[in-house]
Amino acid sequence: MNLDKVIDLVFSELKKAEAKHPSWPEDFIHGAAIVAEEAGELVQASLDHVYEEGDRLEEMRTEAAQVAAMGIRFLTNLFITEDLLKEIFGEKGDKTNGE
Repeated sequence: MNLDKVIDLVFSELKKAEAKHPSWPEDFIHGAAIVAEEAGELVQASLDHVYEEGDRLEEMRTEAAQVAAMGIRFLTNLFITEDLLKEIFGEKGDKTNGE
């Protein structure tokens, strides 16, 4: 699988996730938890591939794309939040939100 196919897969998963769950948590902890949940599913698929009978390569590929997609959503929200905080509080932002 080349990089173009990987990017297509990630953005396909991103579009599916945004359609199914259009909103994203406003706080960083819950957003990070979503990314971690997807990463946990990737770990589980990898464990199943190694220790259970059966081929889980497609499942691992899908879960890895979902981790990347949620990482993109997290980063996008982080930048949106950062810009909003700068508008509200000035360049220093609000230190309580991780800046």
